[in-house]
Amino acid sequence: FLNANAQENKQSAFTFNYNYQIPIGDLANTFGNNSAIGASYFLETSNNMIFGIEGNYMFGTDIKDATIFDNISTSTGAIIGADGHYTNVNVMQRGFDSHLFAGFVFHFSEDNLSGIYISQGVGYLQHQIFIDTKNQNVPQLDEEMKKGYDRFSNGFSTRFSVDYKYYHKKGRFQISSGFNYTMAYTKNQRAYNFANNEYYSSERTWDQLLGFKLEIIIPIHRKHEEEFHYY
Repeated sequence: FLNANAQENKQSAFTFNYNYQIPIGDLANTFGNNSAIGASYFLETSNNMIFGIEGNYMFGTDIKDATIFDNISTSTGAIIGADGHYTNVNVMQRGFDSHLFAGFVFHFSEDNLSGIYISQGVGYLQHQIFIDTKNQNVPQLDEEMKKGYDRFSNGFSTRFSVDYKYYHKKGRFQISSGFNYTMAYTKNQRAYNFANNEYYSSERTWDQLLGFKLEIIIPIHRKHEEEFHYY
């Protein structure tokens, strides 16, 4: 439907973004601040409505639980590999999210696409502790054993975003900045927690992220470009 009526749309574009995110609530007990890079596609109709899809890859280095490997490490915190030598094991945050979104645009002028873009999205969020053994032979942290430590969680999510998009009048560049708030209803998908020697709860939790975004906009289509004085 949207493609069939493209001639009535004001614009369509791809975007590429960087997002700095701060965890809130239960999620902050496991992870520190993280970063995300991603892309989206959106279009704006003639009545200033926007529709789109976005996806982001999350990564971070701040894992709050310093005792995660206490039951497989020495009194000094070292993990010994199969060859009897100390190993170098790193833990990081990894995850991704994807959302379908819709919203409304407040333009400051009828002859320019710059303005405040407000949207609400629904989708999916996933996160885990990524355990990097650097190809060392660590039997207590093989691919199957890692699942007892990685806290792999996912679930339904929503995202509210407010962005200011700037369109240069001569079309030289288009950029955007703003903030977003993500709330996800997630569940740990692993059965047993090796770190605490107990089964995970089957209850879901509310994961929250506050993000600050910078974005580059790559326009594909703009209705009546000469009307907007881009060229």
